Amino acid sequence: MAIVKMKRLRLIALEEEKEALFGRLQSIGCVEVCESEGKLTDPAWSALLRRDTAPIGDVKAQISQATHALNALRRYAPVKSGPFEKRPCLSEQEFLDSDAFHSSMNIVKAINESLAKITRLQSQENHLIGVQAGLRPWSTLPLPLNNMSTEHVSISLGVCPASVILTDLTQQLAQEAPLTSLLPVHRDRDQHYLLLLCHKAEISAADQILKNYSFSTTQFKELSGTAAENIARLDQELAELVRAREAEEQNIASYTDSRPALKHCFDRLQQELSREGAREHLLTNGTILFMEGWVSADKLDTLVHTLESFSCAYDFSDPAKEDQVPTLLKNPKWMTPINMVTEMYSLPAYHGIDPNPFIFWFFIFYFGFMFADIAYGIIIFAIASIIVKKYNPKNTMGYLFNLARYLGISTFICGIATGSFFGDVITVFSKEFLGIENVTLPYLINPLENPMNVLMIAIGIGIFQLLFGQCIHIYMGFRDKEPLEGILDVVPWWIVFAGIIVAVLKGSFVVLILGALSLVATQGRSKKGFFGKLFGGVASLYNITSWLGDVLSYSRLMALMLATSVIASVMNILGTLAGNIFVFIIVFLVGHTFNIGVNLIGTYVHGARLQYLEFFGKFYIEGGIPFKPLRYNTKYVDVIPEKEAE
Repeated sequence: MAIVKMKRLRLIALEEEKEALFGRLQSIGCVEVCESEGKLTDPAWSALLRRDTAPIGDVKAQISQATHALNALRRYAPVKSGPFEKRPCLSEQEFLDSDAFHSSMNIVKAINESLAKITRLQSQENHLIGVQAGLRPWSTLPLPLNNMSTEHVSISLGVCPASVILTDLTQQLAQEAPLTSLLPVHRDRDQHYLLLLCHKAEISAADQILKNYSFSTTQFKELSGTAAENIARLDQELAELVRAREAEEQNIASYTDSRPALKHCFDRLQQELSREGAREHLLTNGTILFMEGWVSADKLDTLVHTLESFSCAYDFSDPAKEDQVPTLLKNPKWMTPINMVTEMYSLPAYHGIDPNPFIFWFFIFYFGFMFADIAYGIIIFAIASIIVKKYNPKNTMGYLFNLARYLGISTFICGIATGSFFGDVITVFSKEFLGIENVTLPYLINPLENPMNVLMIAIGIGIFQLLFGQCIHIYMGFRDKEPLEGILDVVPWWIVFAGIIVAVLKGSFVVLILGALSLVATQGRSKKGFFGKLFGGVASLYNITSWLGDVLSYSRLMALMLATSVIASVMNILGTLAGNIFVFIIVFLVGHTFNIGVNLIGTYVHGARLQYLEFFGKFYIEGGIPFKPLRYNTKYVDVIPEKEAE
């Protein structure tokens, strides 16, 4: 239960074995390939090796194609699915089957070709629809759209804004261009659609008048026949385009049974992308390759056994002081769900300490303490267990629902301690509908009747956790062979705390003064010079207020417990107001669903906050870089390594 020790790996192998080597490294999943820092800036190295090139762009293009194909199936062949989907298991051999992969890529190509055709057809449809929209205002005009003019008369179509008063326009034309006629054809919210007949001798005068009214000419150069005839013809063309598009959509939908294969293909491409990304860190001369990376110490034997089958040379070394070593946490499988709580804050630094074995118990207990209801605990545990068993979610979602099972158990146990079952529903229901008074479950403490006792318990729990965090700090000092540092950071504070207790109980301030002096003498020791150390020590006295704030933060345990209990009680009372059992059931279901939903978020957030701000502040060294080995990291399928498959 600790941060896994890392070893730096340096490896030289044959270029011709690169693909097989990286395939095996991805299979065992224990090596993070990293940049060979500074090598290419060294003339001795750069004269021999160059950075390897990988076809990462080609793989990304294939992933994009597979993504488009899957999205097309979701659109044209949708299937009902819930928020979770059970992932099929494939052996490593099945997952890497080349024939299946090429077959899937052929399907991807076929689907994308249909998608491209659909896009072109939709573009043509939109164009024709636009042309139709332009023709519709002229559909009642019996004249052909081309060659409307005669030898002496110019006939044209045009529009002007709907705000124009046509009577004013026609009167001005009659006065200044009497051989011109303007006939309305159609009007909508935006424009007047007009037929202009003008003697060619008056075109200039008419144009000047029409310009003042924002008149613009409309032309349909490529169309012949009337507007109505063209609209009918376009309807036929649109119908043909729609039939062609629907045929392509049906063609895509016909691949619905290939959906699992395409998901497998997508995951396979993602693994290729991971390998190509790792290859970009390699140095090569075309014959040999050089690689650096990190390997977890507990997997050295596995890695050595794998490398023995290749023509390569390698060595392992401990991290140097200046190295940025990645962090890998290793805990028992049943404890790993708590990783998500830690990772939401920050991974511990490599030289820090794994907090998960400690916050696992604190976080789970705090959640149960704040929720504290037998029925709520059963519901949380049951829902989480069903999801885990039926869908077996992975990664963060897997952590979340596995953690929720522990949270449900804690809520159930704390609910027994408070005698809460959907709040006080047993008491309320018995009184209002059965006429039986004072029916309650046995309890150790009732938060509604004894809130101060709950507050004292919460504060006591907080003090214990904070002191426990200081003990971890002392342990880290001994671990790092600096025991005095850990002791001097912590013990003076313990003297101050003891002094506060003595001052409150007996009125003596001697111990408190000794504690304050010890803080002044020790807390500024890292500063330079006498006065720097003195002022640093004096300034540390201000941290007493910080400690007070940390302790009082644990009052939120009491506040959230009261919130859960009060809301549950209020919902039970509201359900009885109508005096009807059916109304009670409806209010009961809605009210308690709301209570669970709201307080799930609140208890999780506040429970995590107590770890992040109060507990971690006493010992935690953050800023860890996650260990990202080259391994199978899939979205849709689970890959069973060869040894497990056997």
